[in-house]
Amino acid sequence: MQTDVVAIIAVFSTISFITWTIFSSVRRYKMARVQADVQTVLLARFDSAQNMAAYVETEAGKKFLSGLAFEREGPLAPMLDCVRWGIVIMFLGGALCILRTMGAVDSDVIVPGVLALALGVGFEVAAFVSWYLYRSMGLAEPRS
Repeated sequence: MQTDVVAIIAVFSTISFITWTIFSSVRRYKMARVQADVQTVLLARFDSAQNMAAYVETEAGKKFLSGLAFEREGPLAPMLDCVRWGIVIMFLGGALCILRTMGAVDSDVIVPGVLALALGVGFEVAAFVSWYLYRSMGLAEPRS
């Protein structure tokens, strides 16, 4: 009976994650497409290089040029992702272990619970090591 509940939750979670991933990807694609269309129309309106150079000197032109640049993730974003995923996976492993000690689920759940805890701790250690190396290489900006 308990395995059925876990299976239903796992299937629902997987379907929800896939749906969220598809919809967020489509949304980002449409936003990028609209932005590219607007930028194409704006670039087509310039009839000479002098007009383009004059526009680039304005505040709006600087924002336009920064919008043309590819998005670059800062080095801290992957570290924060490791921290987030580590916390979520540790909570999952902890919940499975707690459910096992309470007797709410079969004894087969303890192995995935311990593995999830170990994986979560591994994510946290990886994030800490990355942050330490980032700081020790002098790449971190000093706080103002």
